[in-house]
Amino acid sequence: MTVAGRDSAAWFPEPSRADDTYANRGELLTDWLKRSTVPRAREVRRFLNKNLAKIPQDHQLVLYWALHERWHSAFSELIVARTLQLLGGDIEAEPESKAGTRIDFLACFADGKVGVEVVTPAFDPDASEVMKHRSPLLEIIESVAPPGWRIMVDSLPDLGPSDSKRGFKAAVERLLDTEPPEPAAGLKRVGTRLPEGKLRLGILPQRASGVEGRVIMSEPAVAAWNTSEEKIRKAIKKKRLQGRNVEIPSILAVYANGISTTFEDFDHALYGRKVGVLGTETAKGPLDISGSEFHADGVFNKGEGEPIWSAVLAFVNVYLGGGSDPVLYLHPRFRGDLPKMLTCIERRSYDPEAGSVNIVPSGRPGFMKGLSFVSV
Repeated sequence: MTVAGRDSAAWFPEPSRADDTYANRGELLTDWLKRSTVPRAREVRRFLNKNLAKIPQDHQLVLYWALHERWHSAFSELIVARTLQLLGGDIEAEPESKAGTRIDFLACFADGKVGVEVVTPAFDPDASEVMKHRSPLLEIIESVAPPGWRIMVDSLPDLGPSDSKRGFKAAVERLLDTEPPEPAAGLKRVGTRLPEGKLRLGILPQRASGVEGRVIMSEPAVAAWNTSEEKIRKAIKKKRLQGRNVEIPSILAVYANGISTTFEDFDHALYGRKVGVLGTETAKGPLDISGSEFHADGVFNKGEGEPIWSAVLAFVNVYLGGGSDPVLYLHPRFRGDLPKMLTCIERRSYDPEAGSVNIVPSGRPGFMKGLSFVSV
């Protein structure tokens, strides 16, 4: 294999043969990128090649192989590194402290340095299990569907990995033993009830002859409890060691891609939340809400003395296609100064006197578009 670098080929070169297929179910994204020539694959390769080339050369190979082995966390490291660069920082990867520990990045700005550790908690683990159970059923639908068909999966029966799929496959074959709708007719719905639950499919008009694409156009939504606040708290506690041994202000970059995760989850996890206060009970009826107060029980409002982390840099739902700019959460006990360019993005802080979270809007909205995310 030719190792890409400053004077050689791209990390993800264009395939030598045409392959107008999308990723197979369960196929690694990086394996798909090596073979597929569909427009989206070309766009993803462009995005990765462009941004990997901006990373310090001695770390490009490390990130390249990490994308193959642990895509999610490696992708988050790439996004964080490039974000620091877009903000004007020169980065060094994995510098070693005097105590022998390493932090992910040292970012050097014109007016100061910061250490940055990246953590990617596993959000929505229950949803991941649902997807694992669902995958064999979707593969059966794909295998049974005639060429050129497009199918929307509205609901699936509750079949586990060890359950027989024979009855399910027979039901799919019966439902798809029909004529697809004419282009002007739109969606055609079919369904049946199995002992394990409902099976409902929507059949779309066929693709034009010779046009390839995904068979399954949509799947049922995955419902999951929002445990984002708890995951954020645990992630901060887990990374104490890396921050403790850094002699400059240190920031923990938390990369959160949960189905229901929002920046409000970071507000609650780091600072606390506003809750209603009950009034005095009377004979006329139940207690009324007479006001509110802030419960400062977030991880940043616990403990004493100099904090391990000066701030948290929060990323929420940033994917190949883009996402929101990150938000900088300042630690209430941090008394030092952070580089000015870091504080030009949206930042939040806790005001103990007012009992509220203060929000200062970004001075550079949309700056992450400079990463040239995937457009198709």
